[in-house]
Amino acid sequence: MQLCYLSRADIRDLKRDLRILVATNGTLTRVLEVITGEEIAVEIIDQRRHPTSLDFPEFRGSAIGSVVQRRIKLVGRRSGTPFVAAESLIAEDDLPTDVRRILAETKRPIGEVMLASGMETFKEAAEVWLAGVPAWARPDDGRDAPVVARRYRTIASNVPIMSITEYFLCGGRSAIHRHSLR
Repeated sequence: MQLCYLSRADIRDLKRDLRILVATNGTLTRVLEVITGEEIAVEIIDQRRHPTSLDFPEFRGSAIGSVVQRRIKLVGRRSGTPFVAAESLIAEDDLPTDVRRILAETKRPIGEVMLASGMETFKEAAEVWLAGVPAWARPDDGRDAPVVARRYRTIASNVPIMSITEYFLCGGRSAIHRHSLR
């Protein structure tokens, strides 16, 4: 599917809950729990460490060490409904040791781990577009309807430490105007 960036008008036309999720700059898991009324669980699909020699354009030439690639789904603990699929690229050498350990050993959401660590970070403005669901996140029934996606980087000490792409599996709206921003 060709990348189709969404304009501000397109985003305004999304369902209210999806607009809130796309716009949130806090921890997505907490906002999702409020919207859905149920506890959200992290289902880790894949997590692997890449050597320092790999070039990730998301980090735009920053001198980074190894990168952890983490693919997850945020699912309702009670309903089992998959709400969000996310792929994170994490410059692990730029994270405190306790944060790296927690991410490697638990299923805690990245945003919650970062918040608990007290590490000062900020998120760049997200790019938002209409996308196909990645193969690793597709439902078992084979549905591949377009979904709203966003990507942003998390910055610490003027260095990008994460690039997170989120696919909102909970639906958008029936007709999205296809305005390209790029």
